[in-house]
Amino acid sequence: MTIMDGTLYIAVFHLRRRQSIIVGKLDKFDFRAGMYFYVGSAQRNLSARIERHGRKEKPLCWHIDYLSIKAKMLGVILIPGDRERECTLARELAGIYELAVPGFGSSDCRCGGHLFYVSDERW
Repeated sequence: MTIMDGTLYIAVFHLRRRQSIIVGKLDKFDFRAGMYFYVGSAQRNLSARIERHGRKEKPLCWHIDYLSIKAKMLGVILIPGDRERECTLARELAGIYELAVPGFGSSDCRCGGHLFYVSDERW
């Protein structure tokens, strides 16, 4: 499969146990054990971005970095669409899953957040 730039994605993470994690300048949050879905987009270097999400050793720059060093990335769902649809996709997930952290991944938009949670029992 060829990974195309200018694509939306949902990175899927699993956190085995509850942890308090400081997320950059946002604050310290209690992350429950379970599945996390992060909505993102990449206009270029999508392969490198996805690979970065899966790495544990990296400088912590983006909100997702703080979770991804603690949780296991299970995979990525690629969705055709441009960056403008990223927030629409986040709103669609918000209608299905619980917002994990207010403002997570949405510092450049007006969304409530781009990270969603579901417990292991519900998954």
